[in-house]
Amino acid sequence: MRGPDRRSVLRAAGAGGLALAGLGLGGETLTGCDHKPRPAAAPTSASGPDWAALDARLTGPLIRPGDQDYPAASMLFDPAFDTIRPQAVARATSAADVAACVDFARRTGLPLAARAGGHSYGGYSTTTGLVVDVTSMATITPTSGQQARIGAGALLVDVYDQLARAGRALPGGSCPTVGIAGLTLGGGIGVLGRRHGLTCDRLVAADVVLASGEIVHTDADHEPDLFWALRGAGGGNVGIVTSFTFATHQATPLALFTYHWPWSAAADVVGAWQRWVAGPGGAADATWSTCVVSSAPASGVGATPVLRVSGVFSGGTDDAALAGLRGQLAALVDACGHRPSSTYLVTRDHLATMLIEAGCAGRGVKSCHLTGRSPGGTVARVAQRAASAFLLSPMPTRGIEVMLDAIEQRQRTARAGSGVVILDSWGGAINRIAPGDTAFVHRGAIASAQYVAGYAASDPPAVKEENRRWLRSTVAATAPFVSSTAYQNYIDPELADWEAAYYGANLDRLRRVKRAYDPDNLFRFAQSVAPA
Repeated sequence: MRGPDRRSVLRAAGAGGLALAGLGLGGETLTGCDHKPRPAAAPTSASGPDWAALDARLTGPLIRPGDQDYPAASMLFDPAFDTIRPQAVARATSAADVAACVDFARRTGLPLAARAGGHSYGGYSTTTGLVVDVTSMATITPTSGQQARIGAGALLVDVYDQLARAGRALPGGSCPTVGIAGLTLGGGIGVLGRRHGLTCDRLVAADVVLASGEIVHTDADHEPDLFWALRGAGGGNVGIVTSFTFATHQATPLALFTYHWPWSAAADVVGAWQRWVAGPGGAADATWSTCVVSSAPASGVGATPVLRVSGVFSGGTDDAALAGLRGQLAALVDACGHRPSSTYLVTRDHLATMLIEAGCAGRGVKSCHLTGRSPGGTVARVAQRAASAFLLSPMPTRGIEVMLDAIEQRQRTARAGSGVVILDSWGGAINRIAPGDTAFVHRGAIASAQYVAGYAASDPPAVKEENRRWLRSTVAATAPFVSSTAYQNYIDPELADWEAAYYGANLDRLRRVKRAYDPDNLFRFAQSVAPA
């Protein structure tokens, strides 16, 4: 029998939430593994959990080590996590399959992880226990009222493709093999964010399997605290979503631009770009932009790092609209004080634009899937380390110098892979939502900074460690010039005070929601939200 009625707990948390959150905490930062006992394990045979019993409950396959499909079923996007060997991967085909897996994990005490695209930077979409793979639940169905129902296992390239066929679109990320579930639950930034908001801002409803095994529907009127949490709490925290309903918008042709400058102009260009995206009279809401500084170590002796500004414009592709865009870009060039070494501006239909942003220009949707996982897929797995921060205002001159120095140091490092700092513009529709209206609290940023250190999976341990040191030293050096917050979808296993960095003022409410829906902390990983 279940404990106190979950809705009663929610009402208590809502009415007396501050008192509940304060009981016994004393300002302490909690982690689920240290402070919450596991549910009592059900008796198992001497050989371990009764996998045959679980298999009999599932419609989809249960894949175990030694099975032919296990290598592909167990891998994530980053080969760094290939050493993690799940005891089983359940390819769920329905919410009932997911519920059976949740029930099995609860009774046996096995670690549990949900996985869609498998892009977690921390490897948190795998486990040594049971992985619930939802990628078979990938149906994308445009519905009446300009909405779309999307299975939790759908990948972004398929979402964009199938919505575009219906003349619809959804703001989301660029990487084609990212899953809609992880993207949405942690926020969801992308090239249309300034115009249409985050992916989570377009969420209308969801179907969720709770830690109890119960399958619930949530929206603004049903389980409203759960609905609040799903929009920004991050994946795997309060339940396993099996289906999303989104409010879509019309798919329109888009304009793409890329400007390059010589590296000698980098300090001026980076400073001008930040003021351009942040200030009045700069980039309009329909103009999303990214400023990227990256090393190019394979370019040979004497090569310099690379500087580019590129973006997507959703304000129209007629002559008047494009004239307005060119005026915005001319203002940026004037502010930089340097002429670009090359410029590029084209218009494409919506799907073609998303394929270009995904790195799949000139290729079909089928090829824009992961090699070895989807037939015809040509997207390679990538080994990298990453971290993030938000810019609440333009970086001062000294901060820009420190960031560029780090890239130059990477350029000079023998055997190093690429080192990149990506500044993505925020603002617009993203910041018109109050920080407390959804669990996603980062509503005042002008830009996000993503630090990426790439390497080869075959590199020796010393090179990998050097790669890690460069990333951590770059993050530490730039920290005085950015905010102390970070993007939960760029989850960072080495981030100190990560709860405050990801969730800020929304953390206490998230903990209360977690207590109401997962009091025994079944859904837990190294950086999961702990119950209040």
